[in-house]
Amino acid sequence: MNNPSQPDNPEDSGSLNSVIFIVGATAVGKTATAIQLAKLLDGEIISADSRQVYRGMDVGTAKPTLNQLKDIPHHLIDLFDPDETVSAGMYRTMALETVADIQRRNRQPIFVGGSGLYIRAIQKGIFKDSRTDTSIRDKIHHELNEKGVASPYNRLMEIDPETAVKIHLNDSKRISRALEIFMTTGKTPSQLYREQKTDPPFNCRSFVLDMPREYLYRRIDERVDQMISDGLVAEVQKLLSVGFRRNLDALMTLGYREVIKYLDGECSHDEMIAQIKQNTRHYAKRQITWFRNQIIADWISVSPMDQPDEIARRVIDKLTGSETTA
Repeated sequence: MNNPSQPDNPEDSGSLNSVIFIVGATAVGKTATAIQLAKLLDGEIISADSRQVYRGMDVGTAKPTLNQLKDIPHHLIDLFDPDETVSAGMYRTMALETVADIQRRNRQPIFVGGSGLYIRAIQKGIFKDSRTDTSIRDKIHHELNEKGVASPYNRLMEIDPETAVKIHLNDSKRISRALEIFMTTGKTPSQLYREQKTDPPFNCRSFVLDMPREYLYRRIDERVDQMISDGLVAEVQKLLSVGFRRNLDALMTLGYREVIKYLDGECSHDEMIAQIKQNTRHYAKRQITWFRNQIIADWISVSPMDQPDEIARRVIDKLTGSETTA
């Protein structure tokens, strides 16, 4: 007898007419869950990771494995070199085109990732004036190098406190981008968001995978150890050897910047690993806070013992409204 809480064919449910987002903190199990969900819903996966768009950055961004890529079609991975700039506006354009293509083929689009800026660009839109100005960006970077992150952050707090309070003090990339937007357009990011219609051209259903902090942190430590074993240091060495500069935005991100410090002799191998683990835990904490405050989502409690297919079926239960209560 079939389980009455699970449709014979989940695709046939009228509730499955939304674009699905599987999000959450790093190492919580988003990719494995999304792959199982795609198998159940005849879906394709769209990466919502701001670093997986870059070629050559595989180990440090935990890109899907070759077997996973063979199992399920993945999109918006390995499109650019690390020295190319990919704005949230560019990402949104590519993502909307990808969704339309998947839907034309009567398949289910499933976003998976933890990059809040990209996810917000899809779900809430992005203002039309989201252009870049390299000369202004260079001035801001010069200020960061000369005075540290506190100076531009304090300036952003004066200009646009609504935006500043949503950005962590150490998030130099988002602080720089917010100032660049203001200096380019004459309007604050918060003002531009209010002025522009932000509805996406499709319904969104978001699911945040939420794991107890102690288990998540243990998973993060295990993932970092695996990345080191899989050749993270060699990956960074290769990127530098082919001419990519140490101060590229893409290489000043989590995992890569700590390895570069190690390669430059600023810390030992053990210190590098400890720093990556600590900084990743801090990043995961900020991700959880962001998802709690910035998007409307169903939160799904998961544990290390849960299998990805079990989690995927719980997502489907929520999509179809067939959850059972104790």
